[in-house]
Amino acid sequence: VSRPSYYLAWPLLHIERHSSTTEYFSIQSRKANFTMTSAALSWGSAFLAFGPILACLFLIVYQKSQLVIVVTTSAFAYLLSALVAALVWWVFDLAGISHPVIVLLPGVFSQFLMRCGFVALYHKVEDVIERSIERHQNEQRQNETTSQAQPADPTNEWTESARLRLELNDWACGVASGVGFGGMHAVLLYGTLLASEVGNVGTLYQLSCLGIPGLMLSALNALMFSILDMVWMFFTFFGMRLRKSGSVLSSISTSFGSYLGYSKSSGNKALLICFATHLAAAFATMPNSFQGGCTISLPLLVLIVIFTVFAFRAGVYNIYLPPNQRRRVTGDEHRD
Repeated sequence: VSRPSYYLAWPLLHIERHSSTTEYFSIQSRKANFTMTSAALSWGSAFLAFGPILACLFLIVYQKSQLVIVVTTSAFAYLLSALVAALVWWVFDLAGISHPVIVLLPGVFSQFLMRCGFVALYHKVEDVIERSIERHQNEQRQNETTSQAQPADPTNEWTESARLRLELNDWACGVASGVGFGGMHAVLLYGTLLASEVGNVGTLYQLSCLGIPGLMLSALNALMFSILDMVWMFFTFFGMRLRKSGSVLSSISTSFGSYLGYSKSSGNKALLICFATHLAAAFATMPNSFQGGCTISLPLLVLIVIFTVFAFRAGVYNIYLPPNQRRRVTGDEHRD
């Protein structure tokens, strides 16, 4: 996101410098309807930027230790993508390259690659867990057949061996990964600005948006990118799983909720949508580099968020879970 120029405005007063025979300062009232206290602005913008991520973290993820591990590793994946992008930007700076279009591309590419790499690593760990659970179940069955004791209650067996697999489904882990990746993105995008402005007497404004305080504008950007990071992670889970399995389910009809289909090419399409919408969202922030640009960038970001969510709902939502996970979630694991 472009870093536009800032200026400081006191909550109720704007100090202007006038040149005449003798220099003096005059104090004029400025836009009292846009003025707000620093405490209310800081807390309100913080809740706006981090509210959805924190809600998902505490209501869905925090209760399961496995998902907390997923959050931590996905956040680390975002930090790695930021490190790679920073190294590329450093090389560009040495080469004297500063065009906004060229500067935006490394961040989009690095995040896309790290997102795919994280999901691929998750699938490898998932395979190890699946094999471990299968081996545990086989050992239990062998012990029951060789011993004289009565067989264990199948309900208890299901609870013991399948609980982990039930928790590690693509919905739960997709949300956890989006929380980690998007949460760390929001912290770097907005948290540094919030920390620097807490306790300041004045209110910071950006030249790209003179009517909205800088904290509120950055919070809106962080909110929309948090939503996008969540949906991009869903697309990546879906796309990488289909690229890995390469299976084709002819029984799935191309209706609303499953337009992309269920094949390896469908996975490629999902990843392409993820990359294209990320690139579009990055370019949508470019108007913030000139005065009044937020009147263009904010509506564009809103449209991109709406399009991305709709694309997921129309193309992937009904077939997001693989068949085996869908049976476990619905309680039909015995057919797996």
